[in-house]
Parts: sequence; C-alpha cells; structure tokens
Amino acid sequence: MSEQDLAKLAEECQTFINQRQSLMLGSLVAGSLSGVTAADAWPDVSYAPFIWRDGVFYVFISELAAHTRNLMASESTSVMFIEDEAGNRNPFARRRASFVCRALEVPRDALAFEPVLADLEDVFGSTVGVLKGLSDFRLFALQPVSGRYVVGFGKAYDIDTTDFSLRHVGPDDLKK
Repeated sequence: MSEQDLAKLAEECQTFINQRQSLMLGSLVAGSLSGVTAADAWPDVSYAPFIWRDGVFYVFISELAAHTRNLMASESTSVMFIEDEAGNRNPFARRRASFVCRALEVPRDALAFEPVLADLEDVFGSTVGVLKGLSDFRLFALQPVSGRYVVGFGKAYDIDTTDFSLRHVGPDDLKK
C-alpha cells in the first residue's frame, strides 16, 4: 500500500472516530475485589461519552460508576470504537479502532479543566453543566500509547499515536 493510500486511510480512521459520541472503555477491576491486586486485576468493559482533542480522549464520569473507580486505581485502560452492526455484511469484519491508553485525572483546578468541560458542553449540551455541579464527576484524559485500526480481513493497521500515521500489520507482526 502506498504512503498516499495509508495517509487517506488514516484520515478515514480519524473521521470514523469523530463520527462517534461514545467510546467503549476497558478498565481494570482491582480495589473493589477483596484480595485482588492490580497485577491480578479483572477486566471490566463499559462506555462513556467523549470528546477527542489533540489526540487525547476526554471523558467526564461519575465516581458512582465502577469504571471511574477503576481508572482512579489504575491508569491502564483501553478504548474502542466499532462500526454499527446494522448494515454490516459480516460481523467478523466490522470496522474498528482500538487504543491502549494511559488514564490521567484532570483536577478541577487544572487549567485544562474548564476548556475541556466547555467543549463537552458544546457537544452534549446542558447536561454537562448539570453534571459539572455534581462533586462525584471526574474528568479523565485518556492518552493513547498505541492503536490499531481494522477495516476488514487482512486489513489491520497499527496507529502511530504521535502523528496518527498507519502501518499495515501482516501475519509476521502477529507472531511477536
């Protein structure tokens, strides 16, 4: 695949992400299970509305939700965006983008907090203003450290999270 084709596919991937309002969120259950350490943590999956700014996914989530407590206990997380099943011809080959991320809480007194909340309110409306007034809601920046974009059988691409360029993943890459 040519560099031009890869660049076009990278733009398509970004458009794919930008067309979504929520992400699937994978986190690690540790502290909530008696005797389970972070090294032995169980995976948990949920979802959250998000915005994507400067290569970072932002979620504003309640401490009442298990995924928030999980992120507070471990910065290891992953996110996924997946094509809707409706209109997809083959469920084995749904378009998807996934990222391994580092979750960092953005404190309410941080410079970035108000601008990100304003962006969230622009996208999701007045609900964000109501949630902002609730002390259990926390803002997290999910910084991608690696990514993968899959567009069909044999069409998997690693995403360089620094410049969003793509590299085709072949069978030899999967043996590593």
